Parts: sequence; C-alpha cells; structure tokens
Amino acid sequence: MVLYCQGCGTKVCEGAKYCYNCGAGEDSFQNDPERATIEHYFHLGYKYDVIISFMRSQHDICMDLRTLKRRLVKYNLSRKETWRDEEEVKSLIKEEMQGSGCLSGYRKMWHVLKIKHNVHVPRSMVAKLLHDLDPEASSLRKKKKLKRRQYLSHGPNQCWHIDGYDKLKPFGFPIHAAVDGYSRKVLWVETERSNNLPEITAKYYLECVKEHGFCPLQTRTDCGTENGTIAAMQCYFRSEDDAPYSGERAHVFGTSTTNQRIENWWSHYKKSSSSWWIQFFKDLVDSGQVDIANEIHKECLWFCFHGILQQELYDMKLYWNTHHIRPSRHDTVGGVPDVLFQLPEQSAAFDCSVTVPKEKIAEMESNCDYETEENVFQEYFHYVMAEEGLLYPSKHEEALHLFHFLISVS
Repeated sequence: MVLYCQGCGTKVCEGAKYCYNCGAGEDSFQNDPERATIEHYFHLGYKYDVIISFMRSQHDICMDLRTLKRRLVKYNLSRKETWRDEEEVKSLIKEEMQGSGCLSGYRKMWHVLKIKHNVHVPRSMVAKLLHDLDPEASSLRKKKKLKRRQYLSHGPNQCWHIDGYDKLKPFGFPIHAAVDGYSRKVLWVETERSNNLPEITAKYYLECVKEHGFCPLQTRTDCGTENGTIAAMQCYFRSEDDAPYSGERAHVFGTSTTNQRIENWWSHYKKSSSSWWIQFFKDLVDSGQVDIANEIHKECLWFCFHGILQQELYDMKLYWNTHHIRPSRHDTVGGVPDVLFQLPEQSAAFDCSVTVPKEKIAEMESNCDYETEENVFQEYFHYVMAEEGLLYPSKHEEALHLFHFLISVS
C-alpha cells in the first residue's frame, strides 16, 4: 500500500512513524489510490492520453487531460524536473550493469532508469554514458542486425505463442513463457523445477485465462508432450462459441521455427540477460566450483539462485511490456506492448479474445494438480539459514557466497 504525508505530499514507506521531509506524525499519513495510479503510469513513461485511457478502463477513474495535468503539477511529477546530475545517472547505470544488465543497449537502459528509478533523462545522455562505460560492448551492439519474418495479426489475443526455454536447463533452471502475437506482450515467464510436466505448463495458461477472464482465438506450441493439456483446455474453452478457429482449430501444433513471436522473444532474452547467466554458470563449472553431476550442488544452485533469476524475469517482463517497439518494414505494428494489448483501438486493431465462463475455468483446475515430492535438500538449506540467522540473497554475488557456505556445511 502506498502512503502519502498529507502535510507536504511526500511518499512515505508503510510502517514509518514520521515523514522524513516535514516531520509530521503517522496520523497524517493517508492512502491515495488515485495518486498512486497516476504515479505508476507516469513513471512507466506513458503519454497523457494513454494514462487517461488506462485509468478509465483499468481503475474506473475518469478525468480529462486538464485535470491530469493539474494532478501532475500537484504531485510534482515532471520529466524535466527529474533530470539528475550526470554523475548520479552514471552511478545508477553502473549499478544496472552489474550482472546480466551489462548486455543492455541504451534504449533498454533509458527505459529501465524510468521504471525502476523514476529517473527521466535524455536517451542521448544514456547512450553517451553507456559508450563511456563500455565502448567495446557498444561497438558490438551496432554490428548486430535482426532480420524479421512477416507476421500478420488483426489484434491482441488472436494467438498466444507458448514455449519453454532450455538454455539454462543444464544448470537446473528451465523457463516457460507465453507471448501475445499482436502486441508482443509477455503474458507469463516463470522458472520451475521442470518445464516438461503438462500440469505445470497448464497451470500458467489457466492462471492467465483466469486473471483476464478470456482465452485467445488460438494458442500455438511445439509438439512437446508438455503442451497436450494446454491444447485440450484451449479447445474445450473454444468448443461452443461462434468465433473463428473454434473447436479443434483453437490450438495449433507446429515446429519451434514457425512459432515466430515466442522464438523472437527468446532471442531478445538471450541477448539482454540469459547469455550472461549461461556464461556465469559455465565459469563456475569450468573453475570446479560447481559440479552439475552432483545432486547436492544442483539443489544448492536452485536454492541460492532461483529467487534472483525469477525476479530478473519479472523485471525483464516489466521492461519488455512497457518499452516502445518500433514499427518494421514488414507491416508489424509498433508501440508499447501493454498499450497495444489493453487499448487495441489506438492502433486501429480490435480485441480477438473469447470470454471463458468461470464454471469452465473451475472445471479445468483439477488438470493442474500435481504432487510435489518432499525435497530434503531444500528443507535442510532452509534449516541452515534459520539456524545461522542468514539473509536470503538478493544479488548474484550474495547467492554465490551463500552457495559456497551451504556446500561447505553439507
């Protein structure tokens, strides 16, 4: 919950006893949903008309442009006023470049500064600082060119592209994700102990359908056995409506190379994040610090790094869904994935979703049940953490130190 001091308007942390700005007591703190909503969309970098549309459609808050501008002035929200000293921005970029962030280009870094640090600076400044900090990486990024295949879609939810990612699987971190074909919005991206169990992959699909209250016209996956339950659910949800691709045509099996949208996103994910992690784990294996054939080592890797990898996936999803995609030469629509998905009328498209009754969703929940075996390794690691009074890691350096400690006492 976001709280604000009613005396000076400063945002305060939940549980604070007084305002650090004016010294007012906690009795002056109040929750302001409207302000929190405006600040949220403002710092994601959306234009004013998009903020108004999101507030109306997602939060039932109606206001016109003039009112929004008055609110922005009242809340001291100005992109120009949040410019900071170049050295301070440079320090934030250095922080983001730790770990896999070193693979980020200036457009991603510029957007990350907005959504994570509420810092609005010119892209030219970010490009200059990135080049100064890592000129070799900047030069290499300029030489990369991505040739796109043509993809046609009438609007969001015409097709959801679903797939697993196995590049980190040798180290115990398989990933599963789905992308909307039109908007390129990442619907879910999760790391699990396995991405081959139909119950696990179906759980993500059903949770997404339950959250939105609808399913797409079609889903597309490869021919892996883990996708059978998703295909059955999708066809069941589409068995009684009159929209196109109903019944058995509601799901499409094909090769991974024809699953364009999700494969393209995996390519972006590898360039901006996973290649760093792959090299990181390979270095640990090559140096003898990790033996992936050793069950204890692999279980300890999961215990120490799973939370950090999952948080990075969430950050990647937030970045991707709020960044601007430039239109291509092949009639691929440009825009922000979240906006293209939620407000298709702004890009002359229409929502292709099909409403799914709650009763049907409830019927399918039993197909996502699976028994998790008792894992003595994970229980032991939690026990050691509690006994030693250790903190769970939030960075890869902390996770590595914890890994070495747990291995030494195992």
